[in-house]
Amino acid sequence: MRHLLLIAIALVAIITSCQAQETSKKLIWADEFNKDGLPDSKSWTYEVGYIRNKEKQYYTEKRLDNVRIENGHLIIESKKEDYKNFGYTSGSINTFGRVSFKGDFRIEVRAKLPKGKGIWPAIWMMGTNRSKYGWPKCSELDIMEFVGKDPNIVYGTMHWADSRVNYKHKSKGGKIKITDLHTNFHVYGLERKGSHIKVFIDDEFYFEFDVPKTAFEGSFTSPVYLLLNTAVGGSWGGPIDDSIFPQKFVIDYVRAYKL
Repeated sequence: MRHLLLIAIALVAIITSCQAQETSKKLIWADEFNKDGLPDSKSWTYEVGYIRNKEKQYYTEKRLDNVRIENGHLIIESKKEDYKNFGYTSGSINTFGRVSFKGDFRIEVRAKLPKGKGIWPAIWMMGTNRSKYGWPKCSELDIMEFVGKDPNIVYGTMHWADSRVNYKHKSKGGKIKITDLHTNFHVYGLERKGSHIKVFIDDEFYFEFDVPKTAFEGSFTSPVYLLLNTAVGGSWGGPIDDSIFPQKFVIDYVRAYKL
C-alpha cells in the first residue's frame, strides 16, 4: 500500500507541475487563419520583389496565387512561372510595424512544409530596430528553416553582430531530423527568457542559446517581429528542380504567449 501511495503522490506532482507550466504562459496574440482571402492587413504586410541571398523568386504582394487563406490555413505557394522578369513566384509576409513581441515570450507555428530541391521555407524573427541598425545588429532568430537538398532536416539558428570582430555577422544553431515534415503538421517554436533562447519542434527542445556578452547591445534586446516565407534557390537553397512546382507551405496557426 505504501508503494502505491508513493506512486499516487508522484503522479499528482507531475500533473500539478504540467498544469503550472500551462498556466504560466498567457496567450497575447494569435492568427488562426479562419477567414478565406488575403491575410489580415492589421497583422501582416509583404516583402515585395527580389530581397536577398541570390534567390530566384519574385515575392508578390496581395496576390492570391502566392499567399492566401483557405479552409482554415495560410498557404504560401511557390510557382514556376514568368513574372516581372523572374522565373519563379512566391510569398513572404511579416508582422513588421503591426505586431511585435518583447520581453519573455513563446512563439508557436503549426505548419506542414513544402519539399523538393531548391525550396527553402522559413519561420523567423528579426529585431524591430532593423530599420535603425540594419542586419545583423538587429539580430535574427530562425525558428525553422528547411532546404530541399537536405531531406528530413530542420534547422534553428541565431544570428547577431559581434563586437569582437567589428560587429561582423556571427551565427550558431542546431538541427533535428523529422521524417514526415511534408505529410504531417508539426509545431515549430521558440522561447525567449531573458538572454536565454530555446528552439523546439512539438515541444522537443533541440537547440539552446545564451546571448553572448560580445553581441551588439541592440542584438536580441529589441522587440522582434515574425516572418513567414518560402524562398526558391539562392545561396542556401541551391540548384532548383523545376519538376517539383507548385509547392505549398501550409500554416495552420500562429500563437504568441507571454511567459
